[in-house]
Amino acid sequence: MKLILLCDYGLDDAAATVDALFHAEADGYSSVDLVAVGGNVPCDIALRNVKKLVYALDFPHPKITIVDTRALPQPAVFLQDIHGCDGMGDLFADSPEADALESVEFSDWIECISDEFDLVSLGPMTLTPYVLEKNPHKFIFMGGNINQPPNFHGYEFNHYMNREAFACCVKAPHVAITMDTCMNPALDAMKGDFCGCELLQRIILRARELAMSRNEQNCYVWDDIAVKYLRHPDWFELSCETDRDCNLLNVAHYTLCAPYEEIIDL
Repeated sequence: MKLILLCDYGLDDAAATVDALFHAEADGYSSVDLVAVGGNVPCDIALRNVKKLVYALDFPHPKITIVDTRALPQPAVFLQDIHGCDGMGDLFADSPEADALESVEFSDWIECISDEFDLVSLGPMTLTPYVLEKNPHKFIFMGGNINQPPNFHGYEFNHYMNREAFACCVKAPHVAITMDTCMNPALDAMKGDFCGCELLQRIILRARELAMSRNEQNCYVWDDIAVKYLRHPDWFELSCETDRDCNLLNVAHYTLCAPYEEIIDL
């Protein structure tokens, strides 16, 4: 089966991607498609970042396809205080070798999707409806909030960046990893030491370092929690809840209670 990740490549997207790729073969995925979308950064920077990330991979992984969405208009901001000057924590140097990695245009890629796949959407959902038309086996997204205070113009960031697309996508069968899911004290990455995949450790520790520089008391690696649900749905319980736009969300709540440092590489 194929796994498709739609990511607006900031630090949490990088963590989620490394987590998914590190375990992809064991989880039964024969290939992973990484779709670089606009959100945390503009889509041209997201494409540059995913190439740098793939070039830096230091472990075995299945076939990767990088998808270029620059031809399509997408909303974006550049959250450098959260994600660093390059949008991905300034962890990976620019290099001609990374820039030279091949990518496929979104319009060509979407036409070729025919096999069964799981879809994880981790940024604004501007392009997600096109992929949903291909009928994924599973659809998991990071976005929305129910009880947690909003973090961007009265909404959760991914929701706010394209409310129309968000409302469209949540009509499909889904699991929502909302701010409520992620802001569980057990999932606070500000605490503890991390072991396992070295690249994943580096990304999480950089996210924590940037959070500390902003004088934040907590650090949540938002998008990685969606990958945790993909891989371990038994760690969560689901409930149907309504957000401020009256969207009905199938919200995952973390119930395992183990701290993030213990589950990071499971």
